[in-house]
Amino acid sequence: MHVTNAHNPTTTVCTRTLKSRCSELQDIRRIVSGGEPSALLQSEVLSLSDEERKSLLKEAGISDEIKIGPAEVLAIKVGLAIPWNKIRLLRRWLMASNVSLACEERMRHVSKRIVDDNIQGELAPFSFTLTSGGEELRAAPLVFIPTEAGDSFANLHIALDRYKEQCIKSNEITCRQYTLKVFLSGDYEFLSKFYGLSGASGAHPCPFCLIANAEMATPLIERGHAPPRTLDGIEEQYLFYLVSGSVRKQAQHFYNCIFEPIFNIPLEQQSAERAKSVEQLEAKIAASTRAVKKGYLFNEGPFVKELDKALQGFGVHRQQYFGGAFVGNHVHAALKVSNINKLLTSILCAARANLPHKAEMVENETVKFLNVFTLFAKCHAIYDNNFIDETNVEKLGSTEVEHLHTLDRVMSRLEEHGLHLKLSKCVFMAPSVEYLGHHISADQMAFVQRKGRNAP
Repeated sequence: MHVTNAHNPTTTVCTRTLKSRCSELQDIRRIVSGGEPSALLQSEVLSLSDEERKSLLKEAGISDEIKIGPAEVLAIKVGLAIPWNKIRLLRRWLMASNVSLACEERMRHVSKRIVDDNIQGELAPFSFTLTSGGEELRAAPLVFIPTEAGDSFANLHIALDRYKEQCIKSNEITCRQYTLKVFLSGDYEFLSKFYGLSGASGAHPCPFCLIANAEMATPLIERGHAPPRTLDGIEEQYLFYLVSGSVRKQAQHFYNCIFEPIFNIPLEQQSAERAKSVEQLEAKIAASTRAVKKGYLFNEGPFVKELDKALQGFGVHRQQYFGGAFVGNHVHAALKVSNINKLLTSILCAARANLPHKAEMVENETVKFLNVFTLFAKCHAIYDNNFIDETNVEKLGSTEVEHLHTLDRVMSRLEEHGLHLKLSKCVFMAPSVEYLGHHISADQMAFVQRKGRNAP
């Protein structure tokens, strides 16, 4: 093995010579190490003393110092609940192990930016007890943190796991004859995820009791109270769920307990107002379900009752054909324009009272049926005394006939090009429409005047 004899020290040679020497040294190390030059180089570095190794890295411009950024140090501070003075002691202690923490100024800057971007506050009227007795309302700051992160199981664990030990210790604190209790409050999704339940999609969706989803539509007076959920019961069913293989489709057999509760807070230690609101919501769901099922039942549903009132208002009595059809001997009276409006208005009022979340849809359908019934009333008036022929069709008005022909041509053209229309956005046989800020009718086209806005 030939080794080049160097005439000049390495610190004085040019870059080209330096590369040549490094290449020759690598070849020698490969031969001497038996084909493992990296292992030999590692042994050479480890054979140096700490002072020699640090001096070598310093001369080469390589730092072996471990640096922790401001965001990471801030996370340590929050996670361990360490005050600023303890962070300063920690910084000095870690410096001996060659670990460098970000400076306090940078940490405070990051903390301020997080607070400014994520925390909102306002002054709210709180009640304060006076030393002289009584209470008074004073403005006090109310702080809240909006976030787009949902109440997923992972997010709740990230946010709450750090307080688990504090929660356990708080439940053990006693003062005189009183014991401190931690209460839990939140919406339905939060409570379900907190106690490890699968939520509204499960067969047992209630976080307070073991009622089945199919039983919730039955009035409470008929089915009685379901057995309440307990913390021990949730943990027991969760263990059974784990032993069975944790198959999500089988969760209904374990009352939908699919995760371990985050904290061991008994279910009775929940906000009373929250429990009351859930009971009210359950009652509304049951009432809405009954309204939908019984809406058109003879002499029972709210829609039928409202229609009966409207019919009786203009002297028409419903006959019981096929379980309650609205066909009788006074069809001509029911098909008057004013009476058609009364009938459709009764349906809309019943929807607003019993199914408010469907009121807008019912209102749109009412407009469509108003146009259909009005045209049918015209046809009935002709058919009542005559057979319908070409002459009688013309009596309906050239506008209606022409409109139907035009509508047929438009629909055919759309069908040819594969285009579709959304029925809820369409209006047929209407005397006037609003379009792009204009009120358009057969007689005129005018700007729509709205309060607080100028016409274009």
